[in-house]
Amino acid sequence: MKIAITSENKKTVSGNADTCLNYFVFTIENERIVNKELLALAKGQELENIFVNKVVEIFEHPLFDIDMILAEDISPLVTARLKERQTVAFIIEEKDIDDTIVQVIQGRLQGYVAEEHNCNCGSC
Repeated sequence: MKIAITSENKKTVSGNADTCLNYFVFTIENERIVNKELLALAKGQELENIFVNKVVEIFEHPLFDIDMILAEDISPLVTARLKERQTVAFIIEEKDIDDTIVQVIQGRLQGYVAEEHNCNCGSC
């Protein structure tokens, strides 16, 4: 399983997955981390440009091989488009990247899907 965590600042869980350029990507096998790498997307590769603005139409993208995206925020539209590509996306409140992935492996991470986020914050 491959899990990408937004990290715009390259230190903590941060950024909106729609516009984020930096992700920590973990490969998990048999409930163990076998690889961790920083994925730095190029300007223009933001999910927003692909799924919302449709600035570019691409069929291959580094995040298209990901099983799960965890983010500080993500729009319902990008969540739906990822789901069409068999990628689930969750909004989480956790900030520590390493603790986040441990919680995922242990089945303890609390998160919600963007469509379920109904709080009058303006991003729903």
